Amino acid sequence: MRLAESVGRGMKRFLIFLLLGPLLGFLVFLLRNVSAGKIVGGFIGFVFGLPFAYLFGLPIVLVMWVEDWFLSDKIGLGMKVATSACVGYLASIAMLLLTSALHLQLPQILSFGIVGSILAAVCSWLARRTKIEGPRSSSSP
Repeated sequence: MRLAESVGRGMKRFLIFLLLGPLLGFLVFLLRNVSAGKIVGGFIGFVFGLPFAYLFGLPIVLVMWVEDWFLSDKIGLGMKVATSACVGYLASIAMLLLTSALHLQLPQILSFGIVGSILAAVCSWLARRTKIEGPRSSSSP
């Protein structure tokens, strides 16, 4: 039973990071662009940008998932969310620098890290480790 519970929590965590992570990152990326005064494509830009968010977001999300899974039972929730945010920040900057062919300014690079930081923190908080208790045995004679 202990192995089944562990697998169930691991799968929940994996699905949260895999399905919600790139979508949340894309929404934060759009909010970042709107706050900077850049609106690219409107609704069509959103529809065509979402598959690319999953394409470029999956390697980042997998790194964050492994880190979150490894620390899930070793540290408390607050520290785990903070470390996930730091790993998300660094992973998104690394992905940006590896895939970008443009010369980017330092403020653009640093503000892009916020996208990964927010999605990592939210996904880590949603996948928090919860104890699953089985049915209680009655102590009737």
